[in-house]
Amino acid sequence: MTDGLILAGGRSTRYQSDKALAHFNTRVLTNVEFTTKQVLPFVEHCYVSTNETNNRPIRQFFFNVNRVSTIQDQAPLIDKGPVSALWSYFQETGNQDADLLVVATDYKNIDQNVLKLISNKIAYIQCGEESYYTFCHIQINSNDFRRQMRNRNYRWQNILRISNCETVYIANSNIKNINYQEDLQ
Repeated sequence: MTDGLILAGGRSTRYQSDKALAHFNTRVLTNVEFTTKQVLPFVEHCYVSTNETNNRPIRQFFFNVNRVSTIQDQAPLIDKGPVSALWSYFQETGNQDADLLVVATDYKNIDQNVLKLISNKIAYIQCGEESYYTFCHIQINSNDFRRQMRNRNYRWQNILRISNCETVYIANSNIKNINYQEDLQ
């Protein structure tokens, strides 16, 4: 059973406002809503990871949405990037093993065809020269994850390594990671 893990808990410091609540893809849906909508067809349940600041508005978006739960970053792994979301997922679900389609909310032009490519493969995507590590499908055991955290190894790439992620190369994709407002130009 694959779950979705939507990464919406970043601080968006470089962007200077919350990217999860911004509108990169549509004028109607926020990035977190758009990303969740794209991922839902490929997963059993979707967990949207938030921070303390954006938890309330994001929780309101998904209040009555089936198969979507909002989880807030939990101590001791707050503000540690994507590993905070994975920690919160394990804390929330109590699962020993995770099979997760992970997508951050700071991608523009998320394509369901690309999601389909990685939905049945443990992999992350690479578009041209850009590796999108937070656009991936991972499988990880909670004990392996906890071992990494005890060693203060918070790099997401190490999680991909433990998961034996392959790289899926995509030549003609408009997917773009947005870090600064100028990236939208």
